[in-house]
Amino acid sequence: MKKNLWLLPAALTGVFAALEAKASRGSCDATPDVLLILGCRVRGEEAEPMLRMRAEAAAAFLREHPTVIAVPCGGIVHDDQQKSEAQAIKEILLENGIDDGRILPEDRSTTTYENFVNASALLKAAGVPAEKVAFLSSEFHLLRAGLIARLAGVTAQTVAAPSPKNEKLKNYLREAAVFPLLPLEYIKKK
Repeated sequence: MKKNLWLLPAALTGVFAALEAKASRGSCDATPDVLLILGCRVRGEEAEPMLRMRAEAAAAFLREHPTVIAVPCGGIVHDDQQKSEAQAIKEILLENGIDDGRILPEDRSTTTYENFVNASALLKAAGVPAEKVAFLSSEFHLLRAGLIARLAGVTAQTVAAPSPKNEKLKNYLREAAVFPLLPLEYIKKK
């Protein structure tokens, strides 16, 4: 029996890899009412490459779907930030021709869970219909973020953004490490 104990981690790793591969393509197959754009690192006033890639992918999606409202998400998370993640995303969307009237920033959240909770409250307070919701994040983040969305009470399809090639392995390994901890995070929030 002990000889085969290695099979469990190997099987779990295989299942995780298969789920991650499927999720990384995104699932959005219809035009949503709202696109939540999940933030990531801003240093000073500059969006890091991954955030820029997310925002540019969001701009392309929004140009293809001109009725969709954009909700850039993310507050000031780090001491060296001089602007919120949401503000950095908004600026990139504007640079890419997205009309300011379609952008409703959520700039208070510091976690993915808060992105979904705060964006939902913001949309409700603004009276924006959000029956069909999608969120955009880097391809490696979609599986975990999708589960976090469900835990936050948000049913959403996903849109994949590319991430810097030199960071892919590190990010997938990080996801594999933190994914099993997700239930503990949720318990803390309740």
